[in-house]
Amino acid sequence: IAWTADDSTIVSTGMDGAVYEYNVMHEGKRVGQDFVLKGTSFSCVLVYTDPSTGGNTMYVVGSDKSLREVCNGQPQKKIDADTTLGQIVLSNSAKTLFVGVAEPDAPGPVRCYKFPLDGYYNEFSCHSAPVTRIRVTFDDYYLFTCSEDGCLFIFDIRKRDRVTSKRDKESVLPLADEILVTRTFLDEKQGQLLELERQVEEMSHQIVFQLRSKENNHKDEMAALEQKYAAEIEQERAKYDILREEKNDAEMEADENIKTLQELHAKQTQDLEASFQNKMMLEVGRYQKLASERGSIHEYWEKQHRDLMERHHSTVSNMQAEFEAKQADDKRAIHRIAEEKRLAEEVHQETMRQLEQDTDREIEELKEEKELKLKAEKDDKVRLRGMSGIHKRNHEDLKRLMTKKDEELRQYQEEARKKQDRIDQLEKEKASNLKEIQERDRQIGDKEGKIYELKKQNQELEKFKFVLDYKIKELKSQIDPKSEAISEMMKQIQIMDTDLEDYHRKNKQLKVNIVQLQSKQKSLQDEIISQRKRLLESQTVIKRFKNDLHESVQFIQEPKLLKDSAIRLHQKYVPNGIKKQELDADIQQEYNRQRDYLEKSVESLKRKLLRDAEVHRQDNTRILQENVQLIREINDLRKEIDYLKRERQQQKLNVSKHGKSGATSSQEGQAEAVQRELEANRAHIEELRKGIDAQMTLRETYVARQDGSLAGTEGVQQAAAG
Repeated sequence: IAWTADDSTIVSTGMDGAVYEYNVMHEGKRVGQDFVLKGTSFSCVLVYTDPSTGGNTMYVVGSDKSLREVCNGQPQKKIDADTTLGQIVLSNSAKTLFVGVAEPDAPGPVRCYKFPLDGYYNEFSCHSAPVTRIRVTFDDYYLFTCSEDGCLFIFDIRKRDRVTSKRDKESVLPLADEILVTRTFLDEKQGQLLELERQVEEMSHQIVFQLRSKENNHKDEMAALEQKYAAEIEQERAKYDILREEKNDAEMEADENIKTLQELHAKQTQDLEASFQNKMMLEVGRYQKLASERGSIHEYWEKQHRDLMERHHSTVSNMQAEFEAKQADDKRAIHRIAEEKRLAEEVHQETMRQLEQDTDREIEELKEEKELKLKAEKDDKVRLRGMSGIHKRNHEDLKRLMTKKDEELRQYQEEARKKQDRIDQLEKEKASNLKEIQERDRQIGDKEGKIYELKKQNQELEKFKFVLDYKIKELKSQIDPKSEAISEMMKQIQIMDTDLEDYHRKNKQLKVNIVQLQSKQKSLQDEIISQRKRLLESQTVIKRFKNDLHESVQFIQEPKLLKDSAIRLHQKYVPNGIKKQELDADIQQEYNRQRDYLEKSVESLKRKLLRDAEVHRQDNTRILQENVQLIREINDLRKEIDYLKRERQQQKLNVSKHGKSGATSSQEGQAEAVQRELEANRAHIEELRKGIDAQMTLRETYVARQDGSLAGTEGVQQAAAG
């Protein structure tokens, strides 16, 4: 700041590049026109009052590397300095203008300009850093300067009219190159130097001693480690020799044991093969009869199962059609809501743009009117006040319009919330439909449990075979060998194993497809979450814009500040324009493409599932037929057992007539043979039962996997439709 000579006016400047003039005698009101230079930071100002005219002339310096003369808010003269000027002061005689250079990271000389300014100056080097303050005494004899280097310089201002005697000139001493210090300062420096030298010597001796002690310790440790490692190596060598001898002995013993076991195994294998052939010849016939009975029962329950499945599929298809119709209606409603929201946003943006244009236009008109009215007489003040009232009313109208638009926006948001509630309700209905489908699946599981109970009853029937074991051993000589049938059954078992492996491979492929669809579903859910986050961010930006707009409205009485605020708002919220329509079209296109792909994948999985179900049904039919044949064979064996039982009783009656002298020894031998044969037949029947249980377990596992695949496919279809 700077005062005039009569202290009636004060002039101020600052980092904003503006120069203002205030009249202290008129309640500190701003007088004259303001001078503003954007992009420049002024650091100092002074004011000079012309005695002849009484007008004030201001001189300012700043970051533009020039000295400016300003009068009545208009620049009059500019002197380029080629460096940054920091401080200025005018002598009281108004003949010389002193300027301090404030170039960053450079020395700060002092310049003396001739006043009035004509561009000529003398420069005196003094400071090693930018000048921060400069002042002159009231009698113009001395000039004081200080800078960032912490030095204060005093200059003797010599005028031409000041007479200096020859003796004063001769008595002036030249500048000295030496620096004067006290003896105490030198003694302290010498003592500090000696102390530092002593510390360096002590530290060097200490370091040498530590190095020597560490070297000795290292040598001792190395010797101890070498001795320790040598002893450990000798111990390990001895252990290695012992282990190698034990290894050789163990290898020899193992070779002998292996040879003995191989011979024993070969002998046992031959015995087992012979006994197996005999047992298989006995059991094949019985197995065929049991298979025939099992087939008939299985056909009956398969028919019932097929009827239940057909009714279930028809019910599921009807429910699926209803759900898809509801889902299509919901999607159309969502699309309509999105279109209404987009139109509302476009109307709001157009309204905001028109309001901004009207506001800018009114601001420009007000500015022109204000500039013209300032030069008019005092009588025009009444009319200007009336116009200000009109503008205030316009501002109130604009506020009411903004309030109305905000209310409409809140209504739109309320409608969007209601639509979201409707969507949530539909999702709840979808969950209830899923629960109903699960209930139907549970009913199907109960039906399958009943089927399983019937299978258990079938197994109970098979347990009656154990009763016939003792009778069957007596018919061994009368049953023909059936090795061909056994080989045929083995081939069928191999074919069934091949089919099971094929089913496992298909199931793995279906699992991979389901995992892929689930990952795609997860990606779609992540995309939905990101879209919701973007919506929240947009709402936050709208709220922030409202707050900024409210702050900008506070500058309605100051056109320049209002215009700057509007420009900042535009740069902040619309940096690169709006491309929302193109972004929405791309997102919609990508969504449609993903949906088509998922629908095609679901259809292909359905077709694969139907094919696998048909193959599984054929396999079940074939297994049931084989069970029917086995049951029939069991029935035939029962008949033969009854016949042989009666024949045996007749033989016992005949034998009892002949005496019992030589029969005792033969009966004991036969009883032992019968007992051995009975045990062998029981073991063979147990193996057959285990094979049948394994086949049933595989079938139930396959059915469970097919049901799981069907449920997973329906879940993927519902996710894709959603």
